Amino acid sequence: MIRQRFHSPFLLLSLLLALAGCGDGVVSPDHPGESLITLEGQMIPAPDANITGQVRLALVWYPQWLAANDAAAGQGAPRSVVTEDVIYQGSFPVNYRFHVYRPPPEEALAPLGGGLQGQGAFGILLAYHDLNGNARLDTIPESGAPVDQVIGASLLGDARSAFALIYVKTQQPAETGLKPGFNVIQAVNTEQGAVVPLTTPLPLSLTTGGPLFDALVCEAGWLTFLLMDVCGLDGGDVIQPSPLSVDGRVALEDRRAVVSLKVSSRNVPRQDAVVKIAGRAILYDTEQAAHVLTEQDTALLTAGGSFELEVSAEGITLKRTLRMPEAFEITAPTAGEALSASSPLMLRWTSSQGANEYYVGFEATSAGGSTLANEGARSHTFDPAGASGAGTVRVEARILPTGDVDAWVSVALVREHAVTFGP
Repeated sequence: MIRQRFHSPFLLLSLLLALAGCGDGVVSPDHPGESLITLEGQMIPAPDANITGQVRLALVWYPQWLAANDAAAGQGAPRSVVTEDVIYQGSFPVNYRFHVYRPPPEEALAPLGGGLQGQGAFGILLAYHDLNGNARLDTIPESGAPVDQVIGASLLGDARSAFALIYVKTQQPAETGLKPGFNVIQAVNTEQGAVVPLTTPLPLSLTTGGPLFDALVCEAGWLTFLLMDVCGLDGGDVIQPSPLSVDGRVALEDRRAVVSLKVSSRNVPRQDAVVKIAGRAILYDTEQAAHVLTEQDTALLTAGGSFELEVSAEGITLKRTLRMPEAFEITAPTAGEALSASSPLMLRWTSSQGANEYYVGFEATSAGGSTLANEGARSHTFDPAGASGAGTVRVEARILPTGDVDAWVSVALVREHAVTFGP
């Protein structure tokens, strides 16, 4: 599973320390031949945004933001800007289509870290006003000022509306879900980030813009303006550090509790925080840099039950009542079923009341796959080619946080079957 957790204040801070180096704004407006992929969705004005004038789209490529060497990659700096000739104006919302005709150029690729192989790049779809009328999105030199106005970004949205492209040149570990070439990642700013089909609609919320949006084309790096005066952007009060916040995951895997929570205070991680779930203290694990609990045959969590999360540090206490999704079952394949790797694998499950998404997948020797499914989905078909021997199918019913930036904790109920794969 691909995880890009830009929502966490502490992780934002760690990004800031690495966002240095310049990028060459390479604009490629020409579109020869057939498109390699087509991104599509709807541009929808935010409630407080009155969108007037022409709106254009651009795809901006960055060296992979999980690169093995952040400094060498120039993490956060735009390296290639591909503009689309189509102009959108008039009444919004409006449907869009963006054709991608080329892979990211070599200067946008960097060696990958995080267990990934080879080189890759990270792409964000941007909506902008072309203020200087040159029919392209201009990057901002470190000592310059914004030329155009970025008003929308596929990366900046709620959990279900945050999307990015990841391009990789080589085969990746099966559990990542990444394929050579283009990959679309949904929920890119949460722990639930995962590969979804290339045809998945990418919504774009159109806003009044601001420094956080314009900084996506700042050649000094995306969030560098929060630390120093670059690109003519005012850091001001763009990100207010929370006095106390917690993020992570609480899961019930059949009868096993699996908890991993990170606490920060004003962007500083707090390993000395007191964390409790349903009154049980969750101890800090130095290797995982999180408060962690794994408990077999647990009585702490129950399907459909609620529990209290309590976090205390520096004299501040944060309390939230969270709920586990209702019980559900995997209906196909059945436990222990023998499957053929040459036939499609249809994974089916019943509804879990309260869940607002499902994360489903399978694993076997030398093969595997996973994807996000919305709350109305009850099945997904995988291609198990290459799978052999013992394997598993897995469904996670999830309740994702919505808007509570101080407690960004997902809750999951997990069901898993053992299966076998043959020719």
